[in-house]
Amino acid sequence: MLAFIVRILTVIAALWFVQWVIRMLSGRGRQRPAPGRPGQAGGPAQRMVKDPVCGMYMDPRLAVRLDRREGDLFFCSEACREKYRERADA
Repeated sequence: MLAFIVRILTVIAALWFVQWVIRMLSGRGRQRPAPGRPGQAGGPAQRMVKDPVCGMYMDPRLAVRLDRREGDLFFCSEACREKYRERADA
C-alpha cells in the first residue's frame, strides 16, 4: 500500500514539474509585478510620499495635503503641516 501511495505522489510531482517547465518556457510563468506600478489592483501603493517635517513615509491618499505653486506637499498630520507653515513664514 505504501509503495502505491509513493508511486501516485511521484506521478503527481512529475506532472507538476512538467507543467512548471512548460509555463517557464512559454513565458507565462509566475511574473511578479514591479512595485508601485500604476493601475495595479490590490498591489502596493502607487508611490509613497515623505513628510518634510518628521520624515515619515505614507500613502498620499491618507496624507494631509498642502497645495503650492511649486508642487504639492504631503504631511502625516495637521500638526506637521502647521509646523511647516510656521517655518516657511519665518
